[in-house]
Amino acid sequence: MMITRTLSHSVLALIVFIWVVPFVALVSTSLRSETEAKTAGFWTAFTPTELGHRFSTHDKDDDTEILTMAGNILARLNNEASGFPVTGDVQSILIKTRIPDPENPEKTKLVRKLVPAGEVMDVRGGDFIFQTNGDFTWTFEQPATPKPKNLDVFINQDPVFGTDAYIEVLFDNKNVPNALISSFIVTIPATIIPITIAAFAAYAFAWMQFPGRDWLFVIVVSLMVVPTQLAFLPILQGFSGIASWATSLNQWLTDCELTDTCQVASKSFASLWITHTAFGLPLAIYLLRNYIVGLPKELLQSARIDGASHLQIFTKIIIPLSVPALASFSIFQFLWVWNDLIVALYIGPNNADDLVFPIRLQKQLGTFKDQLHLLNASAVISMIVPVLVFLSMQRYFIRGLLAGSVKGG
Repeated sequence: MMITRTLSHSVLALIVFIWVVPFVALVSTSLRSETEAKTAGFWTAFTPTELGHRFSTHDKDDDTEILTMAGNILARLNNEASGFPVTGDVQSILIKTRIPDPENPEKTKLVRKLVPAGEVMDVRGGDFIFQTNGDFTWTFEQPATPKPKNLDVFINQDPVFGTDAYIEVLFDNKNVPNALISSFIVTIPATIIPITIAAFAAYAFAWMQFPGRDWLFVIVVSLMVVPTQLAFLPILQGFSGIASWATSLNQWLTDCELTDTCQVASKSFASLWITHTAFGLPLAIYLLRNYIVGLPKELLQSARIDGASHLQIFTKIIIPLSVPALASFSIFQFLWVWNDLIVALYIGPNNADDLVFPIRLQKQLGTFKDQLHLLNASAVISMIVPVLVFLSMQRYFIRGLLAGSVKGG
């Protein structure tokens, strides 16, 4: 018994680990700067990490004659407004310098050298020295006006997080907000429509008598095994035929030729609503029918004796008692439609402003392939909505999963 319990706990811990680690990776990377996201893994986000930066000794328009220049490397790096201030210990500076070539004494060769803190280096004829806190001095033998020098510095950088990536994808780029709106336009009707139809159908299969009821229920349930990909061709042909008929009707009833607006698109939000409704109905009817058939029979018989019609029984008794099953399926349907890529890709609108979030995210793999912080921020945004939906309805989830297993729900 103890071994079985330990094994089950280990498996549960492994499942939690497998789910949590990718989520932590997405969130932490989306909150890091572009430099950190490119150069270090997400597991280094919470500890000091050595990262490279490039800073300039002074501004280009600063032509003041100096003998000794003092400054701070960290202050120079943070000179520009940024949500990711650089802090930490300055470790070394990479400098290019020429030294005598041992193979050819008459010539010199260019070498790169990492100079640690506290060691003097020659920069444009002056002595440059820096400390781990970022303070530096640049000293010349006689007054001079040196040009700014760009130096590559390596800093053991403290962890820092910011929301710049979310601001950029939500406000600086209209594609993500448009995709969010499109996903809501598709998902909300594609969740409400099938669950409404399925509730009526489930009640009919559970409590109404009509010829061929059982066989029709078997046919509906068997539709769950039809692969989605197999249905694409007839669905596309059907929508193309409807669009051609609607275009002809539009030409006959209106003067759309003058404005060139006769063409009715075969791929639209409506086509997605219909397709998701068709794919979701078999499972919805099956789940709700199994739940409704398990409700107390005496309660419905009493309502019938009191003169209640089927519609009154359905609206005043069945619906209130079936909230767990309805909520459970709503969660499933919402998640399926929100995260759907293949149906939206083939059936949905292809206008850039109407693309749903999964397609927009897939296209960002090419746009943001070298900007992981932006890609991960978009992924996190796409996850927030279904997570909120699940958390808000989780109290019904387990009750809905057990639909029909115990009499009375």
